[in-house]
Amino acid sequence: MEIAISPTTPGLSAAERVGLCVAAEAHGIGKAWLAEVAGPEAFALSGAVTARTTKLELGIAIVAAGNRTPALLAMAAATVSQLGGGRPFTLGIGSSSEVIMEKWHGRNFSEPLARVRQSVEATRAALAGERDYEGTHAPMKGFRLESPPEGEVPIFVGALGPRMLQLAGAVGDGVCLNMMPPQAVPRQLEEVAAGARRAGRSLPDDFGVMARIHWVPGDPAAGREFIRTGFGPYFAQPVYNRFLAWCGFPEEAAAIAAAFAAGDRKGVGAGMTDEIVDGIALLGSPADARERLAAFGGAGLGVAAVSIVAPGAEAAIEAMASLVA
Repeated sequence: MEIAISPTTPGLSAAERVGLCVAAEAHGIGKAWLAEVAGPEAFALSGAVTARTTKLELGIAIVAAGNRTPALLAMAAATVSQLGGGRPFTLGIGSSSEVIMEKWHGRNFSEPLARVRQSVEATRAALAGERDYEGTHAPMKGFRLESPPEGEVPIFVGALGPRMLQLAGAVGDGVCLNMMPPQAVPRQLEEVAAGARRAGRSLPDDFGVMARIHWVPGDPAAGREFIRTGFGPYFAQPVYNRFLAWCGFPEEAAAIAAAFAAGDRKGVGAGMTDEIVDGIALLGSPADARERLAAFGGAGLGVAAVSIVAPGAEAAIEAMASLVA
């Protein structure tokens, strides 16, 4: 399994995230997987990282299918590809969540499977020079990409549970996983393979399997509290709550959802048991983190994009260097 950097350390500015990627390349890390939630915009950041590095391969895990049209996604991906001189660039597309799409962006979150499928298919068509795509959620008529990518732009599907995992197997060049324990990965990959079979497709040898994994260096107890507090509300959202139950924690998922509905933030955190936190995150020393990463690799993960939770850019760079030393 390959270790990549995910420049998503909380509180870092866009410039500091670029610096983290520059340092990653200097320390021999070959890939950086960016993200987009409420911080720096993913394609602008990708362009800045590309301009400051020479070999670092970039990916985005993920952008939401409903935030941008396929034409705009193709334009953005082609721009990053050109800035990198054809350097590998991977675009991850997913559904995001109800809160992000409907409350933050005022977009419709209905039919997420169809939205993701059509966004992937239409964006791939636009990148290939096709002008039209028929789709309820991602129609495209008469568009022509004037400045195509200089290299390949694989499109991964962001997926948690069975139906989206099967979609990744049906239409994706790879899959972006997130916030799962190692024991869930084989089940996830089984669903990906099932989706490919149903689509009459044989997964290629280079089908990608990546995940962003958060590492809190230092005191494990403090790290657990950070993950518990910071990510408990994620698992209260319907898509993540169902996923947590599917991963083998149905009682905990129910308790988290009930506490969130009651406005009980402490109850949400309490539902994030040590078993859950230790499963989805890396805690403690670099040696501890490497041991846990080995478990993810043994479960079938191909690339672990490590997001380092640190008090600042210098601390994040120091921790990253210790991880890959």
